[in-house]
Amino acid sequence: MPTATAAIPLPRTMSAMAFARHGEGERPAPRLLPVPEPGPGQLLVRLDAAGVGRWDLLERDGAFARRLGEPTRFPLVTGSEGAGTVVATGPGAGGVAVGERVYGLLARRTPTPGCHAEYAVLDRRLAWPVPPWMSMDQAAVLPVDGAVALRGVRDALRARAGDALVVFGASGGVGHLALQLARAMGLRTFAVASGADGLRLAERLGADEAVDGRRPGFERAIAGFAGPGTLALLTAGGDDAARTVAAMPPRSRIAWPHGVEVPALARDDVQAGPYATGFDPALMAALHAFAAGGRLLPHVSRRFPLAQLQRAFDAVASHHLGRVAVLAT
Repeated sequence: MPTATAAIPLPRTMSAMAFARHGEGERPAPRLLPVPEPGPGQLLVRLDAAGVGRWDLLERDGAFARRLGEPTRFPLVTGSEGAGTVVATGPGAGGVAVGERVYGLLARRTPTPGCHAEYAVLDRRLAWPVPPWMSMDQAAVLPVDGAVALRGVRDALRARAGDALVVFGASGGVGHLALQLARAMGLRTFAVASGADGLRLAERLGADEAVDGRRPGFERAIAGFAGPGTLALLTAGGDDAARTVAAMPPRSRIAWPHGVEVPALARDDVQAGPYATGFDPALMAALHAFAAGGRLLPHVSRRFPLAQLQRAFDAVASHHLGRVAVLAT
C-alpha cells in the first residue's frame, strides 16, 4: 500500500464476487483481486456487510454503463453501500481513525470495486460512524434507500409537520425508511404495504393506518384517509401505483424516484412527477443525523454469505421486506 496510514500490515489481495461481462443471465463468481488503495480523502474499509438492491441488477445488466456512456472495466464488482472497519486512511481523510466502525456509499463505481468484496474504498465525505445500537448489516443497507426516501419526503414533497403522507410500497426498502422519516418529521402516515407480513412491518414501524396493497379495494381506504393537499410517495410502480394516484384528492402532491415506472396520469388537479436523488454529501449527512438520533433503523429480512451473492440477487428480485444484505465475515 502506498501513502495510506494503516495500523497493521494489509494483504495485497482480497476475495470478491465479480462479473466477467454484462448480461441479465450473468452470475457473479469468486475472484481474487488487488486490495484497493485509498487515495486523498478516502478510507479503506474491511467490510462486514454490504447492501444488495435492484440497482445492482441494473449495473450487472449494463444499464448504468449505457446511461453514462462509459465502458465498464471488468471484472465488475457491484455493491453501492457497505459497513465495516477502517483499516487505512488516505491523505486528508481526517476525523476518522483506523479501527473505527463506519458505513458509507460508493456514489460511482468503475473503475473502483464495489462493496461485494472483502475491502472497499469509501470517500470520507460519504462515510459515517455506525451508531452503537445498529448492527453492521443494518448500517450497510441504509445509504441508498435512506437517501432516496429522505429526498422524496423532505425535498420532492416538501413535507412539513402535521402533513398527511401516503407511502405506497411501505414495506419495501425505500418505503419502510420513508415511514420512519415521516414519523420523525411529525407527519401522519398511511402505509400501503405488500402482503400480510408487509402490513405487520408497517404497523410495527408506527404507520397511523395501513392496508395490504395486494387486496382489492385498498384505494377506498386511501380516499378515507386523505384530504386535500395530502402527500404521496410512490416507491413502486405499475397499475397499483396508478390506482393510488387515482384515489388521491385534489391538490395532492405526489412524487416517485426516477426508475419507478408510473403510468401516465389522467388528471391535472394534482402535482405529480419523478425526482432524482443526487447522493451529495449534504443529503447523506442529513440522513446520518436521523440515524444517529435513533430515528431510523433499517429492516434486513434476508442475509447471505458474500459467496452466495447470486442468492441475494434472487431474493431482491422476489417478494421480501425491507432490505437484503450479504455478510463478508
